[in-house]
Amino acid sequence: METKKIANQYFDAMAAGQFDEMNKLKTADCAYWLSGEGSWPFGGYQSIENQSKLWATVTERFPEGMKMTLKSITADEDRAALYIHIRGTRSDGRIYENNVILLLTFKDGLISGLYEYLDTIMVNELFCGPMDDER
Repeated sequence: METKKIANQYFDAMAAGQFDEMNKLKTADCAYWLSGEGSWPFGGYQSIENQSKLWATVTERFPEGMKMTLKSITADEDRAALYIHIRGTRSDGRIYENNVILLLTFKDGLISGLYEYLDTIMVNELFCGPMDDER
């Protein structure tokens, strides 16, 4: 199934931090939404600029990157759901560990929507809160 193949390619690029490859698999107007709208700075629909800011925050706070493990993919003609486990060590030694459901929608063979469901309390604290050395 083509959607499952594209979803797998997207995951591989995301896990490797290959943002250009990720973007090649998306439509120009691809929607990106994160759970927790209104409860943390990256909740809700994200502009391209905010997406870049989010990835820059990950790069800055997690210099060793994030280990992403794809647990499963369920796909049909125009949707794919990825179950992903993410773990990373922040530069101050704090551990980020989260289980994420990433729902992808497709249009004309490309990803037209990304909808990410995750533990918003943990991600807000470790991505947007103060670093231990800033307290």
